[in-house]
Amino acid sequence: MGFKAAKIWKRTWVGSCLMALMVGFLSLAFDSERGLVVWVVSLLFAGACVFEWSRMQELAAPGHGVILALALVAASAPAAAYFGGYELPGCWAFDADWAPLLSLFLALAVTLVLGLASRRARLSLLVFAALWICVPLPAVWSIWDGFGPKGLSALLILSKIGDILGYYFGSAMGKSHPFPNISPNKTTAGCVASLVGGTLAGGACVAGGLLPGGTSVLGILLGFLAGALVNIAAQAGDLLESRVKRAAKIKDSGSWFGPSGGALDLVDSLLFSVPAALCTWPWIFA
Repeated sequence: MGFKAAKIWKRTWVGSCLMALMVGFLSLAFDSERGLVVWVVSLLFAGACVFEWSRMQELAAPGHGVILALALVAASAPAAAYFGGYELPGCWAFDADWAPLLSLFLALAVTLVLGLASRRARLSLLVFAALWICVPLPAVWSIWDGFGPKGLSALLILSKIGDILGYYFGSAMGKSHPFPNISPNKTTAGCVASLVGGTLAGGACVAGGLLPGGTSVLGILLGFLAGALVNIAAQAGDLLESRVKRAAKIKDSGSWFGPSGGALDLVDSLLFSVPAALCTWPWIFA
């Protein structure tokens, strides 16, 4: 077995194990009455991503990890209040639909205040990381709250199927590289296969009942649109993470998942696809 074939086989084996874990996670999400499991798992991944990112920036910006950890705590506060049954009085009360925006405000407020108070902090890096990591991952719970466990399943499928198709089609057919300075291994064939697969998967999610829309022609077309938008966002998230790693001169954000890299490598597509779904799905499936 050649080196390339061995690499593909090893990644396939690890990917299969991760897929089995995702199925287990989704089964727990279906049984979770208020989405507590979803919230806890998303926070664990967010914490791991904050750790990996701060380690990448350690030499240039020491102490950023502590500030981002506090920003993550602030971003998770709205959902924590929901799980704790705490209700804000009067005009301060908010609906669960507003949780992502409130998380965004709280995370930015904490980041800006602590960043400005610290003489060694690089504020632009902190704000970038807070927006990129600390807000989107806790917002996975909002997908569960708004679209149920089936909608969350659809989001994960649409976010990751593009990665899978892009990797295998790119390995088998890829020759040209559209982003040589950002992600040298990404190929045009892989990007196109990812988009086509994600678009078709969106229609399949609607037809299969994971997303609203029914089995009408219009519903399937709306599913195609939802799948395409999530796929484009997922590919953009992957490219941004590649850019961050390239700037830090590392190949993977971590080694927890073997050839699949670290936590940030695993969820990079979600960092853009979650906000994209939250912004577009309510309009598409209104």
